Amino acid sequence: MLESVADLHLRPRSVSELVDAAFALYRRDALQYILVAAIGNAPLLVFQLLMPALNPSTPAQLMAGLTPLLVLSVASWATYAIMSGVVVRLGSRIYLGERPDLGVTIADVLPRVPALMLASLVKAILVFLGFLAVFVGALYVIARYFAVSSVIVLEGTSPVAAFGRSSELSKDRKGHILGTLLLVYIIYLVLSFGVSSFAQLSSSHVIQVVIATFFTIVAYPVIALTELMLYYDARIRGEGFDLEQMAASLDASRPGPATGEAKT
Repeated sequence: MLESVADLHLRPRSVSELVDAAFALYRRDALQYILVAAIGNAPLLVFQLLMPALNPSTPAQLMAGLTPLLVLSVASWATYAIMSGVVVRLGSRIYLGERPDLGVTIADVLPRVPALMLASLVKAILVFLGFLAVFVGALYVIARYFAVSSVIVLEGTSPVAAFGRSSELSKDRKGHILGTLLLVYIIYLVLSFGVSSFAQLSSSHVIQVVIATFFTIVAYPVIALTELMLYYDARIRGEGFDLEQMAASLDASRPGPATGEAKT
């Protein structure tokens, strides 16, 4: 049973509760998340639809075809960075009880896009190297650097500092982190398999690509929101973030000194 939005208060959560909370955040403003994901997936959709038409028979045709695909790949990389950052920032505002504003959120995230792109590239390289060395090495990298994007977006740090910060947050929690990510990815992959099987009923490549992309647009934000929930869960467990927010809320609710009183 998924949590209601009213139950999205700050507290430590188990693996299943973290995924439940991610779904609750998603339901709270699903249309905004879907809009962001649609923008992020647009270049990739174009890339996939163009691939069948690019059937080069000469080296010159190959180079001519690779150029626009390279441009689209870079554009997709950038828009995915924006999409992930905006989903995390928007989810954070909702989780902390702030008013979600997509325009303001996008404006907040845009300056962080270069850092997000660089961090995602470095993380992908580290995961690849970890996989080549030992498969467990890739899992270790994923767990240790789970919060890099969230740290960049929410704390405004550099990529280097974000890797260090994520490493600190993951200390003694890597099993918990991997368990949560494994659960949400299993859910994602099972649903993806069902959607892909349905898409294969059509013989049209365009229809298959559109259905698969639609699923990604609808489902991907839950992945980013789960990573966000892991970030806050680590801060709650290790830094008392929930108590810090409670104290700040109490301070804000206290009446300030009276003004305009007549002096005696």
